[in-house]
Amino acid sequence: MDLKQEIGSRVKAARKMRGMTQAALAEAIDMSFETVSNLERGKTAPNFNTLSDIAAALDVELKFFFDYEPNNTSKLRSRLISELSATTLEVDDDKLALIADLAKVVARR
Repeated sequence: MDLKQEIGSRVKAARKMRGMTQAALAEAIDMSFETVSNLERGKTAPNFNTLSDIAAALDVELKFFFDYEPNNTSKLRSRLISELSATTLEVDDDKLALIADLAKVVARR
């Protein structure tokens, strides 16, 4: 998965975790629905200002869009990592610690 696709996957995961539609995100960042759709599908890459606007609209840090495993990561693995990362944005520290503990147990199996 290339960087455009990875960023798009991250945008989509964070948007869905916020319960926001593509149209609502587009309105929040003053862009068209098609622009958001193209970004999420990795067809186009956002410039830094747009990405900053998206991060603000989705209440995530800008680094969220770049924290990924490049190279030989499968599309499924990349999507699941994005979804897991977006999910952790919604939980408090105690629940996050529990998620980390569960992940460690599952990884050992």
